[in-house]
Amino acid sequence: MHLVLPGIVPVGCVPRILALFPSPNKSDYDQLGCLREYNTIGDEHNRLLLDAIAQLRLKFPQAKISYADFDTPVIQFLQNPDTYGFTNGAPLRVCCGAGDGPYNYNTIAVCGDPGVMSCQNQSTYVNWDGLHLTEAAYKIIANGWLKGPYADPPIFALA
Repeated sequence: MHLVLPGIVPVGCVPRILALFPSPNKSDYDQLGCLREYNTIGDEHNRLLLDAIAQLRLKFPQAKISYADFDTPVIQFLQNPDTYGFTNGAPLRVCCGAGDGPYNYNTIAVCGDPGVMSCQNQSTYVNWDGLHLTEAAYKIIANGWLKGPYADPPIFALA
């Protein structure tokens, strides 16, 4: 049996969450501009998932189980966007949106709605529509899941 269990992205760095739950307190944000409290929730989820995976590996030693990490690559994209080709200058800003704020996200007019435009060069953005990443970001993550370093063990090592 082969099983890949993905963690979740840093929830406090999701533009939709940032736009829906802004805080007037600068201390609620980390150095990347993400909401600390929401990231704590995601961190706890991922920790519990890793604990469960460890238990499953002990209970079913014949099973090949991989943890696929979403958190680490997204944080790396936000810390060093240029390294990964995300050169639009605002890693938390969405490519497809209709907002004037820092995230280009509007809860009333979302990607796909009339009048909502997408950016010219999608591959320079981390975030697609406020909830999903861009194809470029997912490609990096997928390669990291297949070959490492974003999966433990990498998916190709499960064969």
